[in-house]
Amino acid sequence: MVLFSIFACQATTPEEAKEAYSLVQSGKAVFIVVREEDEIISGMIEEASWIPLSKIQADESWKEELLKTSKDKKIFLYCRSGNCSGKAQSILKEKGIPSVNIGGYESLKTILPTTGTK
Repeated sequence: MVLFSIFACQATTPEEAKEAYSLVQSGKAVFIVVREEDEIISGMIEEASWIPLSKIQADESWKEELLKTSKDKKIFLYCRSGNCSGKAQSILKEKGIPSVNIGGYESLKTILPTTGTK
């Protein structure tokens, strides 16, 4: 098993992305999309949940939803390029919620199954 040490500046390898998706499919992890609504219209990784960065930055109303969705699961965050998911990861870390920035949709969509619209 590949160990994830992904930070905002590092690229996710295809193998890491596939392993993360496998964990999601087996119920051991969740993908959280932090892109805004106008961005997810172009598509999302299959089985991902959506909590936009603006909501995460605005207040803590997202926290209960995230903890319910991710109970006892590894959290993988992604956005368009990896920058916003890095910001979300920092906020989650401040709240004591461990997560992994898996990078950007632009590269993930070439590796993983996607949905055409939200």
